[in-house]
Amino acid sequence: MNDIEKISKELNNLPKGWIVMLETSAEKMLEVSLSTIKYLSAEKKYIGIIVLASRPQKNLVQLYQQNNIDIKKILILDCISKSQSMNLEEADNVLYLESVSDLTNISIAITESTQRIPGDKFVFIDTINSMLIHNKPEVFAQFIHGILTKMRIDEVNGLLVSLKGEADKYIYAEIAQLCDRIVKI
Repeated sequence: MNDIEKISKELNNLPKGWIVMLETSAEKMLEVSLSTIKYLSAEKKYIGIIVLASRPQKNLVQLYQQNNIDIKKILILDCISKSQSMNLEEADNVLYLESVSDLTNISIAITESTQRIPGDKFVFIDTINSMLIHNKPEVFAQFIHGILTKMRIDEVNGLLVSLKGEADKYIYAEIAQLCDRIVKI
């Protein structure tokens, strides 16, 4: 069974508002992320809200286009470009946030985005490891707990990517208890 078959199998038959953590190696992270987003947006017809903590929007859009991912079905919350003083390209589907460490505004942006977008949607957090570099573990644990709980209450689906063996054990345990599934790829 290849990675996309495993992902599609694991994401089927979950209740509305499912939360899944994808645990993978650094080498496979990009491939797993792209395959998952393509599957959810093309096959399942979900709208994706992507929280970018590991690469800027400009780079991600190029990757999506190369992999035939319809960027009209994606809203990008870019936490990188502004803090790196990059040129911010105007786009209807991009919201530039101050930085990866601005957890309050990230939380507000996720909540407002999920409320504004009708129909089936998912929030994709790329990656918890990148977010932990910029935030204290205990603060990040509170943030992720609040976000995932709110998503579950609002029946918004959620995906988080974690690098195998790289996440703080406390954070990993905190997040794992909130997930419907942990998918190791």
